[in-house]
Amino acid sequence: MSAGYQHRKIVPECPPKVYNGECHVNLIRKMQASFAWDWGLSAPSMGIWKPVRLEFYNSVKIRDITFALSDEATHWSVLVGVYLEAGTSSRKLNGTLTFKLLGVEIPADEQIIAVEETTNSFGELLVEHNLTIARKDVSLWWPNGYGRQALYNLYVKWEDSQVNNIRVHNRDTLISEKVTRVGFRTVNLSQERTSDGLMFYFIVNDIPMFMKGSNWIPSSVLPESSYDENYVKFLLYAARDANMNMLRVWGGGVYESDYFYQLADELGILIWHDMMFACSTYPASDAFLVNVAIEVHQNVRRIQHHPSVALWATNNENEVALRQNWYGTRFEEDAYVADYKQLYVNVIQPEILKVDKWRKVLISSPSNGDHSIEEDYFAKNPQDPRYGDVHYYNYVMDGWNPIIYKGGRFISEYGFQSFPALTSWPIRDLDMDELSDLIEHRQHSPLRNGPILQMIEENLPMPAKNSSTYWRDIIYLSQVSQAMIVKTETEVYRSKRIEQGTMGALYWQLNDVWIAPSWSSIEYGGKFKILHYWMKAIFAQRHVVAYINPMKMLDIYLIRDNLGPNETWSVEIKLQRWDKFMPVDLLSYNPVNVSKNTVIKLVDSFDIYGLMKRKNLDAKEHLLLIDVYRNDKRFAENFVFLDKIKQATQLANVSLDLNIASVVCKTASNIVQVSIEVTVDAPAVFVYLELTPENSALKQCQFSKNGFLQFKPIQTVHMQCVDMGCKTKIQSSDITVLTINELMFN
Repeated sequence: MSAGYQHRKIVPECPPKVYNGECHVNLIRKMQASFAWDWGLSAPSMGIWKPVRLEFYNSVKIRDITFALSDEATHWSVLVGVYLEAGTSSRKLNGTLTFKLLGVEIPADEQIIAVEETTNSFGELLVEHNLTIARKDVSLWWPNGYGRQALYNLYVKWEDSQVNNIRVHNRDTLISEKVTRVGFRTVNLSQERTSDGLMFYFIVNDIPMFMKGSNWIPSSVLPESSYDENYVKFLLYAARDANMNMLRVWGGGVYESDYFYQLADELGILIWHDMMFACSTYPASDAFLVNVAIEVHQNVRRIQHHPSVALWATNNENEVALRQNWYGTRFEEDAYVADYKQLYVNVIQPEILKVDKWRKVLISSPSNGDHSIEEDYFAKNPQDPRYGDVHYYNYVMDGWNPIIYKGGRFISEYGFQSFPALTSWPIRDLDMDELSDLIEHRQHSPLRNGPILQMIEENLPMPAKNSSTYWRDIIYLSQVSQAMIVKTETEVYRSKRIEQGTMGALYWQLNDVWIAPSWSSIEYGGKFKILHYWMKAIFAQRHVVAYINPMKMLDIYLIRDNLGPNETWSVEIKLQRWDKFMPVDLLSYNPVNVSKNTVIKLVDSFDIYGLMKRKNLDAKEHLLLIDVYRNDKRFAENFVFLDKIKQATQLANVSLDLNIASVVCKTASNIVQVSIEVTVDAPAVFVYLELTPENSALKQCQFSKNGFLQFKPIQTVHMQCVDMGCKTKIQSSDITVLTINELMFN
């Protein structure tokens, strides 16, 4: 314990007033975010929130199994840790452990081992045993987009030496069995030195991979509800379907349920896992440290065997908070830094490494990675883009402009706020004054709604405040703006893999805990914002990225994140007027040979504005549409705005019709599938479809695309909903539509 500890405040003592939260949450080991955050309400729970059961055994219980691999030339060397719980200290255990990997051969002399050892002071005994698995006998586990997620059942059985004693009547109490699902893969965090710093990227099964994903907060502010398997499944499937291969379990939440990690294993979603310490200082008293050591030991032990877990970080933003003096601690900085190191470097890090011999541990996020060691774990700039991971938020500059994103090695947080859909707010009859008050009340960001409104005004037509549709329009525009900002930033990061060594983009945040302004791409309850619809293309395995660089030139990148043989791609660039379906000009490029897992700069600083000047064309009247083909089939598309949309004077006042082409109900699964035809007489911008509130019986409705540019007369969109009993009759009038065109002509 550092000198003078008892006289030092544990800061922050209270959250910002705008949070409407509780004070001193960093003194208690409960979900930190349940006491309020800048995206969530204060709703701290009380009491036991996990199942309780009574266990009876005469011998021992297999409590946890850990699993670590060494990759040898012809085989896997597997270190299995079996945690036996006897309940009493210094107890002599005598019995055998049997090991089986179901469907896979284990050498006969490795299948059964004798155990004659004594439990520790906690009444536990760790038995470690090596298994040899031939490489040819198992398939690799791959992240989403790179291959299958092969999983195997590891069976371990304990038999007490008395089990065959005829005087023992209840044999079951002398036997304990456990089955754990495991996967065979390697995950290494590479940090080799460069001319200006260190790299920071994940190598999975010897393949360097760009990590695409988001940040996971608890699925509910109430811990007991956050373990709801149906909702967890919905959210993780939504991440998988958006082509994500990594989620960061953020340090202000909870250690998630076993089901969460099991599903991540099945879906190929790697987990960057924080320990549950966030945005605060914490005590370094002896009692607190002992409690934390037990917490970390138990949770890492429980989670460790999952192949989806890629990395541990001991906290979220606590190093950068101290260095940047978030809480006014500079007057006694040395003492707070000493406590910081005591907790994370001297207690939590070694406690993780005791249990997990398989993974890298970072002391904080953001951090300078291995360079932090040279800086004695307290960097002068924990946000140094030359090292480790960074968290980047910019609410001052125009987030639609790609030149503001300088990148880094790995961006583990970034994002922008928007409002949930108009129909999601709990306002009867959608009274606009009530809605305005509710939005203001639930906006917990200290910057309030300013950044959202500023970005709308910077780039989009701004509705009049006295308009009867003001909040309808602002909500829609906020989601368009959020989608454009996160799209722009993410695509810059994906394109900079070669030029700057950027190898990860995890936007903040995937989900929400209530209906409120936030950075999420999925509203609480499951409705997708425009951003989440877009993420499927933004994170696609095969993608084209284009933007105007700082020299006012056009750059185009071809991105391929998967494996397999070389592919031939053809690229077509259309110079398009805002009010015409047919392009003004067409630029084609010779077919390009695209190898696996690569980024190619197709167009380097093309003078698009010079071309337009020579053709006497006005930038504000035009945009670029880019299509990529393989075997004559289009598989990727993107767009580039050449001026701000609010300057697009050629946008047409579109006549738009919706037609329900078909409705199919699958009664066995209660899934309703609807085909919708969207017809326009001129190009429509950011076409947004939404079900009316009257369709409340329909659950988890998602469109196949939303917030899209429509540069053809008819666009087919599919919608899928859960409808118990398939009772709802979907009609065209049940779906509303909004476009930028409509707002431009109001």
